[in-house]
Amino acid sequence: MTRIITIVSSVGVAAVLATSPLVAREAGRAGVSPAWTIDRAHSRITFTVTKWGFAEVEGRFLDFTGELFYNPSHVDQSRVSWRVPIASVETGEPNRDNSLLAPEYFDASRFPAMTFESSSARPAGEDAFDLTGTLTIRGVAKPLTTRVRSLGLHDAPGEGTFRTFQTEFVVDRYDFQIVGGSILGPAISRDVHVKVIAAARAPGQGR
Repeated sequence: MTRIITIVSSVGVAAVLATSPLVAREAGRAGVSPAWTIDRAHSRITFTVTKWGFAEVEGRFLDFTGELFYNPSHVDQSRVSWRVPIASVETGEPNRDNSLLAPEYFDASRFPAMTFESSSARPAGEDAFDLTGTLTIRGVAKPLTTRVRSLGLHDAPGEGTFRTFQTEFVVDRYDFQIVGGSILGPAISRDVHVKVIAAARAPGQGR
């Protein structure tokens, strides 16, 4: 039900980061920085559809893992890898959540996860880049390009250092054979509005 990927969000900015050894090392590198791990506690993957033409239904995925390679001096070398278990979907209605796991929707027993693997990144103005890669849902792989905003480095006292990003986009669920049942399937909008918020935790700061 979604073109799900990428990255943003959380915590306060600390001026001391400008002189921290971590930031200095990264700024001085000529290539891509080490892998930053997507932190689930400070990240969100949400989607919104319209039902019966007037009622909005919002859902999210509670479980995901991923890594980010990013250097602001070499944005074109950035890479993102993301995996989202389908069974972690939540819409606020248990019966609906169970329905989304069925063959008419995500078919989670056969395809337990959706994935995204980036292939290229192109600068798109200040603090932004266009990320291109492959999104795979229900075993169907489709190309995806989405505009990503970099929100900089952030320091959360007692929690660690994060690099944050944000993206939003729309996908056609029919592209991934998520058609639904004969009654409710047509009642749900084909367009799925996706927002991905994630915070990538600095290398060596695993929880």
